[in-house]
Amino acid sequence: MTDLSDQVALVTGAGRGIGRQIALSLAAAGSRVAVLARTGAELEETAALAPPGRVLPVTADMTDERAVGAAVDRVADRFGPVTLLVNNAAVYVPGQPPLWESDFADWWRVFDVNVRGPLVCARAVLPTMVARDIGRVITVGSDSGVLPGPLNPYPLSKNVLVRVTESLTESLAAAGSSVRAFTISPGTVKTALTSSFVARYPDQEWTPVEWSGRLVVDLASGRYDALHGRYLSVFDDLDVLLTRADEVRERELLVQRMRVLEPAPGVAR
Repeated sequence: MTDLSDQVALVTGAGRGIGRQIALSLAAAGSRVAVLARTGAELEETAALAPPGRVLPVTADMTDERAVGAAVDRVADRFGPVTLLVNNAAVYVPGQPPLWESDFADWWRVFDVNVRGPLVCARAVLPTMVARDIGRVITVGSDSGVLPGPLNPYPLSKNVLVRVTESLTESLAAAGSSVRAFTISPGTVKTALTSSFVARYPDQEWTPVEWSGRLVVDLASGRYDALHGRYLSVFDDLDVLLTRADEVRERELLVQRMRVLEPAPGVAR
């Protein structure tokens, strides 16, 4: 098994669903894990499922800079500096009408949690990570954010996160930092957030939530740091991708890019 006993992780939205499974997988691999959400009772349930003393529940609103800063300080006092941030918390408002009929309050609520939240958390842990030149930021994305679909605040916010990871990777490289960033796709997992889809898509093949935990543990190990900045899926074979890492970089694969039509031979652009 992967040994993450030297890691201190902070997992947001870890009171249930994908976040809970990621936290438990990290704890099982030896990491000390702080789980952050607004509902303390759910965090206590997550901690109770982990090895004793391995998980620290921290109740906070991830969009509140002061609260997140205090949470990070509390984690450092208990476990040491955070070496792994997993931005998992997200909200989804079902039944969104077209943009021209929407209530923008719903849109801003989604962006506040899904975009501002990860940025606030990253801002809180990155100064120490960069100073110590160690750490990883893993953000849970969604295929709905990178595939065509109607305009909706949830996939749009998830699309932004892919760009955030790519740009953060560039910023870290410019600073000469070894800190790495990834976005991951968990597949289609049956959770409270996706409950509205169950009745609409009864034949949906749901992705095991354990796969998300396994992917995060693998990325936290550092074995796949050559794939940093990429959008990686629970369905990817990371070992195969690692053998083709040079090609992935040269061809700009697993990233968002605008592709242009090359001119026909002999035709000037």
